[in-house]
Amino acid sequence: MKTITTFLLIINVHFLFGQTQCDNYCLNFEDTTCLHHLVIDTTAFPQNIWQIGRPQKPSFDSAASPSNVIITDSIHPYPVNNYSVFIIRNMATMGDIYGFGMLQGEFNVQTDSLHDYGRMEFSPDNGTTWIDLINDTLYNTFIWYTEKPVLSGNSHGWKNFEVLLADIGSVFNLHLGDTLLFRFTFISDPVPETLGGLMYDNFCFTDFVEGISEIHFKPIKSKIYPNPSNSIFTIEFENPSSDEFELAIYDIHSKPLLKKNNITDRKVTLEARSFKPGIYIYKLTNLKAHKRCWGKFITSE
Repeated sequence: MKTITTFLLIINVHFLFGQTQCDNYCLNFEDTTCLHHLVIDTTAFPQNIWQIGRPQKPSFDSAASPSNVIITDSIHPYPVNNYSVFIIRNMATMGDIYGFGMLQGEFNVQTDSLHDYGRMEFSPDNGTTWIDLINDTLYNTFIWYTEKPVLSGNSHGWKNFEVLLADIGSVFNLHLGDTLLFRFTFISDPVPETLGGLMYDNFCFTDFVEGISEIHFKPIKSKIYPNPSNSIFTIEFENPSSDEFELAIYDIHSKPLLKKNNITDRKVTLEARSFKPGIYIYKLTNLKAHKRCWGKFITSE
């Protein structure tokens, strides 16, 4: 007889913020450090079948990374006429404000094509507005680095997804520490099925220039002007002790383009003509003191 190793999270979970290890974080469903950011709403949705645990279904029985996932019931096939929701609550980081926050993860789907399916949505205003991350045509602010996930039919195993949240800071007038909601929904029709459903693993919220291993740098203030520009950019940043910083420039796909070392002033200049017209990201880092600032600039014609 199979044993059920499932943990249910209900709507009245107390969300604890201000923990720096959860400013950028991953949910692999083994480590519970940042799991308070996730809620399975069994109040608004009494028939909610999302569970955290080890998948134990025929041909739908393994996590992307052992051994737990979040899944539409860890043992039983999904029921008919089901509408299940879980929400991940995140705080806006500097990456979100400046346009390079990223959501990554893995999914595995086994459903009746088109009729039983999942959704990924984003809310910048505590749930008043929900925006379809996969099919948005109104805001055009999400950049998919992978193929957009198809949350219906059969994925034939685990698939990665990776989306840059791009200009959500400016589009939705976000500020550091604002609440961002990410809603994941599963919907089934009236036709009974004996299929696995939908499961996710290894959600990560990161700043794509930073990388997961670099999240412990202390942020410092900076500004770049004029912006946009077709001549000279000036970056001003906090450096009262004339510490040594390194400047790195990336394109919007996180490809490194330029690096300057031994910067000890409070200002550094860039020539716009060194870059094609487009959007770029600068990063100034003091490795010794673990300080960092970053921002976005636009080169014009």
